[in-house]
Amino acid sequence: MKILPSLMEGVWYTVLVTLASSAIALVGGLLLAILESVSTKFGRFFVRFGLELFQGVPTLVLLYFAFYALPQVGITVPAMPIGIVVLGVVYAAYCSEVYRGSLITIPSELRDACVALNLSPQVTWRRVLVPVMIKRAMPALLNYVLGLFRETAVLFAIGVPVLMGQANVIGYENFRYLEPFTLAGVIYLGLNLPFLYLLSRFKDMYV
Repeated sequence: MKILPSLMEGVWYTVLVTLASSAIALVGGLLLAILESVSTKFGRFFVRFGLELFQGVPTLVLLYFAFYALPQVGITVPAMPIGIVVLGVVYAAYCSEVYRGSLITIPSELRDACVALNLSPQVTWRRVLVPVMIKRAMPALLNYVLGLFRETAVLFAIGVPVLMGQANVIGYENFRYLEPFTLAGVIYLGLNLPFLYLLSRFKDMYV
């Protein structure tokens, strides 16, 4: 049986889902952190409620809800976009906490300097606060991207042909699971290495 070509197809989908979901997570998390910071008390309540919801409900439950429950109310979306959006939104909630933590550590003197220079709030956020937030949050954000990459494996539960899904299909069709799952594990480990390298470099920069 030819295992590798099918697994390589799974690698392609895994990388694609990781990149698309990471874009949603990183940008969405930043926007949520800014929104929570500038909102009124009432607005912050709704932002916190959404963050707690997506952090507290297992990803698999959200996937099943979007894939199986939404069609019953007339909303039908293919499995691939559902997987990308669900993973992106879940990890946006986690990334938002990282951005918020980095925002808290920014010295108040920096904000005072922006006020003294008569910078508008938009310019202050865009040119000063956001770059500092991203720089300080980068190691933790990379860690979440690595976690997101690993969690793409759960998308096989709704039929997305990620690496784990392809390994499962090969095992089911040939009644042999040892070879495809072992090879899939080796491939996952190999794909982890670039993330771990980048993470170590960023950690060294902040030591």
